[in-house]
Amino acid sequence: MTAPTSTSPIRIAQLSDTHFLEDGELPEGGFAYDTAQAFDAVRDHMVAKAPLDMVVVTGDIADHGRAAQYQKAATAFAQLDAPVNVCPGNHDQDATFTIGMGRPTIGTSRVVEVGDWCFLFVDSNAGVMLPDETGRLIDPPDYDDRLHRSGALGPRESAWIREMHDATSADHVFIWLHHPPAADGLSRDDAYTDEWRSLLPSLGKVRGMGGGHTHVPAHYDFLGCPVFVSPAFKNNFDLDAGTMLPPGYRTYEFSTDGSITSQVQLVDDDRWPRHPLGRAVMSLMRGELTWDQFNEIVARKKAAL
Repeated sequence: MTAPTSTSPIRIAQLSDTHFLEDGELPEGGFAYDTAQAFDAVRDHMVAKAPLDMVVVTGDIADHGRAAQYQKAATAFAQLDAPVNVCPGNHDQDATFTIGMGRPTIGTSRVVEVGDWCFLFVDSNAGVMLPDETGRLIDPPDYDDRLHRSGALGPRESAWIREMHDATSADHVFIWLHHPPAADGLSRDDAYTDEWRSLLPSLGKVRGMGGGHTHVPAHYDFLGCPVFVSPAFKNNFDLDAGTMLPPGYRTYEFSTDGSITSQVQLVDDDRWPRHPLGRAVMSLMRGELTWDQFNEIVARKKAAL
C-alpha cells in the first residue's frame, strides 16, 4: 500500500460478500446475481472513481469455501489496481481461505498501519473455531457450524483486538470484520453483540467499523462508534423500500483528524432491477421468521404449484 501524503486522506474501497462460484454454477439456484458479472461491473465502476490506496474485502469471498472458488476470487482481485487485503466470513473455510488467498497480489495481513491510522482485520468467526492438539484454532468438523453462525469473537480474538489496539502508535484505529455488531435482521446475534459491548468501551482509539454479512447496506451508531455495512455481490436488499438492490461496494476517506467519510456505491443498470420483495422475504430479513420457517413456506408454495 502506497502511503498518502501527510495531509491527504486515505482512500479505500470495501468489497464484501463476493460469494465467488465455480464456472457454470448458479448462485442460489439462479435466484441471485451472477457474482462474476457483478464483480466485473463493480471493477469498472471503481475504475471511474478517484484512485485508491487499498481495497478491503470483508469476507464471504467464496460461496462455499471451496478451493476453485478462491481461484476465481484471486483471478478477479488481481485485476484491481490498488493493493488488496482480505479477512474471512462465515462462508469461508479457514484452510482453503488461507491457501487460496495467500498470493503475492492479495494480502491477508491482520494489521495495516498507514500514517495516523491502524486498520485491524478481525476474524469475527474465531469464536466458532476449535483448538487442535497443538492449540491452533481450526474450523469445526461440521461446516454448517460455521456457515450458519452470525459471529463469535471468543476470548482469544477479543484479547488480540485489545492487544493490537494498545500496541499501535497510530492515533486512530478502524476495525474491518465480516459480522457487524448490533445489526438488524438476519445477522442479529445478541451474544455476539454482547462481546462487543464488553470490549469496545476499552478501545478508545477506535473510530469506526466496516462490515458486511447482512446484504443490507447500512450506516448506524453502536456505543458511539459508527458502523458501516457494505453492499454484497450476490444479492442486496432495501428493507425500507421493500425492494432488491443492485450489487455494489463502499468507498471511504480516512482523514488525519480521525474523521471518516463513507458512501455506498451501487451499480444501477437494467441487469439488476429493483424488484419488490415478497412478504416472506421481508419477514425473514427483518428477523420475524427463522430460516426453517421460511423454507417451510417456500416448500408449501412449491407443492401447491
